[in-house]
Amino acid sequence: MLTIRQQIALMHRLWPDFDIQIQSDWLVSWKGQLCPLHQAYLVRVFYYLGRYLKDILILPKSPRVTVLEPLLIPRPETPDDPIPHHYPNCADPEHPILCLHDPLKKEWQPDKAIADTILPWTINWLACYEGWQATGKWTGGGRHPT
Repeated sequence: MLTIRQQIALMHRLWPDFDIQIQSDWLVSWKGQLCPLHQAYLVRVFYYLGRYLKDILILPKSPRVTVLEPLLIPRPETPDDPIPHHYPNCADPEHPILCLHDPLKKEWQPDKAIADTILPWTINWLACYEGWQATGKWTGGGRHPT
C-alpha cells in the first residue's frame, strides 16, 4: 500500500499544478484543472486510507473525483436523462462522484498511484462526457452503477 506521502510525491512529480487542499497522515485532497478535449474542468480528488477511530475500522475507499467547475449537466436535448457513469454525492449533490473504474474488478487498489491511474482515468471520463454531450452516446464502456 502506498502511503499518503508517497501518493503526494507522485502527484507532485506528474501533476505539479494540482494543489493540496487537505493533508494528514491518512487523507489527502487535491484540486486542479484538466482539459481532455475542448473544455477545461476544475476537479477535486479526495483519498483516505483505512484507519481505526475509537476501535471502529474505517475502510479505505478508492479515490473520489468530483468536477467542481463547470457543473456537469444533462444533455440539453434530453434533460431528463441522467449523466452516465457517476455516483450520487449525498454531501454535495451538485458535484457527483465520477465512476472511473469497476470496484468489483479491483481495477484500483491502494498500492497503485493516483497520479498514474485516477487522473488519466478522469481525463478519459471527461472526454467521454464531452462526447456524450455532443452525441448522446457514452463511449467509455464499463458497467454502469445502479
